[in-house]
Amino acid sequence: MQNQVRLLRYTPHMPSYTLRQLEYLVAVAEYGSVSGAALALHVSQSTLSSGISEIEKALSLQLLVRHHAKGVSLTHAGERLLVKARAMLDDAELLEQDARDLGSSPVGAISVGVYSVIAPYLVPELLFALARDFPDLEVRIEEVSLPELNDGLISGRFEIGLGYDFGRASAVRVQRLFDVSAHVVVPTQHRLAHRTSIRLHDIADEPIVLLDLPHSRDYFERVFHEAGIKPHIRYRTGSTELARALVARGMGVALLNMRPAHNTTVDGHTFVMLDIKDDIPPAHVVAMTLDSARPTRRTQAVLDTAIGLTSRS
Repeated sequence: MQNQVRLLRYTPHMPSYTLRQLEYLVAVAEYGSVSGAALALHVSQSTLSSGISEIEKALSLQLLVRHHAKGVSLTHAGERLLVKARAMLDDAELLEQDARDLGSSPVGAISVGVYSVIAPYLVPELLFALARDFPDLEVRIEEVSLPELNDGLISGRFEIGLGYDFGRASAVRVQRLFDVSAHVVVPTQHRLAHRTSIRLHDIADEPIVLLDLPHSRDYFERVFHEAGIKPHIRYRTGSTELARALVARGMGVALLNMRPAHNTTVDGHTFVMLDIKDDIPPAHVVAMTLDSARPTRRTQAVLDTAIGLTSRS
């Protein structure tokens, strides 16, 4: 009796949802409302709502919570699905782009989270360069705190982040752009203003204006601690501009990292920036992406542009 070989045809399981429906979900998450998402995608609200309902039915999951007159928010399941939905849409876009032309320019929207402290120093030149080199790329910038930056990358809210390498989540991959050393800011009439550099003990008895932001605050307090100084904190602020303005008015001195191109505050007063002789580790400004995410042409374009700009500075 002859041996018979039976060939089984592989029949892939086709999903019961569409990429378009995933696109609806991502758009609603980005815009926070069905109306905003529908407007951005040029579809009717009813079409978009139906698409969301169909994918919820197909997956047997509630993905959105509808708030009367206050938009929508993602459920826990929706937040988890959002990351994978972005990845699937990116893969689909990569497939389409590769099929057209491997050398084509990146197109579409990309969400970039930027630590609020460094945003004024990086974002203008970055957006200018991207608009010049990649005119079909729509870059959406959001200024956030460092914890929000990490959380946003993990949740899929941001495809790329720019910030300090403080408190980085283990799931986030970083690429160093440049380092910034801490410096002391004093009023122009201060007793130390004539110097170019000082030691931290020179300001041990001075009132301190502290940049009171998560992780940045810890960094500066650690700097004082390692120098054996217990700082006399008079004011706390989450704004570097306000910190410098208070210093310029003679309200104290401050430790900061990012240096402006001038020494005049927004209200017209002046200050002096002094280098620090103590051995203080610099803050690392980094580009951040989710370690498990496949890089898209959009993220690579932003990353390469950021690296190119900072390497020349």
